[in-house]
Amino acid sequence: MNALRLAWILCWFLSGVAVAAPLKIYGMESAPISFLSSGQPDGFAVELARAIQTRLGQHDAIEIVPWARANTLAVAAPGVMLLSIVRTAERARTMHFVGPIFNTRVTAFASKGKAAEWRQRQVDLRTLRGGARRGSIFVTLPREQGYQIVDETNTSETAAKMLMNGRFDLWFDGEELYVDALRLAGFRDSDVEVAFRLDLVGVHFAFSNGTSADIIRDWAQALRAMKRDGSFLKIYRKWLAPHQMPADVALQH
Repeated sequence: MNALRLAWILCWFLSGVAVAAPLKIYGMESAPISFLSSGQPDGFAVELARAIQTRLGQHDAIEIVPWARANTLAVAAPGVMLLSIVRTAERARTMHFVGPIFNTRVTAFASKGKAAEWRQRQVDLRTLRGGARRGSIFVTLPREQGYQIVDETNTSETAAKMLMNGRFDLWFDGEELYVDALRLAGFRDSDVEVAFRLDLVGVHFAFSNGTSADIIRDWAQALRAMKRDGSFLKIYRKWLAPHQMPADVALQH
């Protein structure tokens, strides 16, 4: 760093003007919520986040990375934002949530025809082998309710492949995610069926501990304003089904 640049930076600090650190924003490959399209981030949460950035005059980059990496960064460092995550009591100890931005139904999928076979045989579904994306609510919630998660995968696409290849019997995921996961895995949505549904849970933006309280407040205020003025609804309808709409939007429109 040359002397002139160093002197300029020192002048900023000595004058009491804070230099805002960039916000590191991460989504995962999980269409239609966040994904790469022609090498660029796209999806519902991406478009919503960019609309909020425009309102706030912010331009921080959005990256699509593996879920495990994003989650690790959010736990370890301040100034990290995750585009879509379910709020839980455990996560609330290390993150601050803004939302909800949509609801997801934790759903168990099976290969076509399996559910009828299990009903006929009176199979206890909690004895079946299950699989889901590692570190997600689709692992933790079924386990809390007594279902057997024997495999955790890096992506929903891998989970879809493992279900269709008979590696496990039940694939737990969100109903907004399974169609694209199957397509990427080389299958059709008609190749699977809903075996049963568990809870409907809210999905939020999440900020790591130590992130500026002003940043979190500004994002929360901007999201509330978008829900009131209809701009949230316009983006939402482009990507998701009506039954996944947050209650505070549905009540206003």
